[in-house]
Amino acid sequence: MNKYIQNFNRQQGAVLITSLVFMAILTLMGISAMRANLMDVRIHNSMKDRGNAFQCAEAAIRQGENHIFNANAKPDDTSATPNRSAGDVWVVNASTLKKFLSKDSAWWAANTWSDFVLSDPNAQIGCANAANFVVEDMGILGNDADESRDLSFTKQMESQMSGYRITSRSEGVSDKAKVILQTTFYRRFQ
Repeated sequence: MNKYIQNFNRQQGAVLITSLVFMAILTLMGISAMRANLMDVRIHNSMKDRGNAFQCAEAAIRQGENHIFNANAKPDDTSATPNRSAGDVWVVNASTLKKFLSKDSAWWAANTWSDFVLSDPNAQIGCANAANFVVEDMGILGNDADESRDLSFTKQMESQMSGYRITSRSEGVSDKAKVILQTTFYRRFQ
């Protein structure tokens, strides 16, 4: 028994220190993995929100194209806020539209048309606010400024095409993701 007590007194706690160092290393690895996982979740949520905003802005673009496509006659252009039910559109580069890409959501809500179909404040998909869009009349293609005097059928048909610039803006489920899309739509009116 005396021999056992002497061996016990000689131990310096090397196993304890080694195990504490090993546990500290495992803890640091766990914390690092947890932080990386949280960052991945944030990135995924941000991409999902931006994707939702993009889809809503795309739907608003399609609403603007449908507005022009379903018009019975060439829409009137105006520099004041156009009446959607009357079929009016903005005149291209109207003073109200100056730098409209940098305007906030309140300006877009007051001066543009909305696509209310996709808006649901409680939605986890789609957009929390309605996507907005602007339709601008760019005039007729191939007007008198065309100096080529090309009388081909294709050129004459193009000269009767009316061009419209459609710009849409949308936010995702949160207001952190904002997307602005723009397209040009052509239609021939008879």
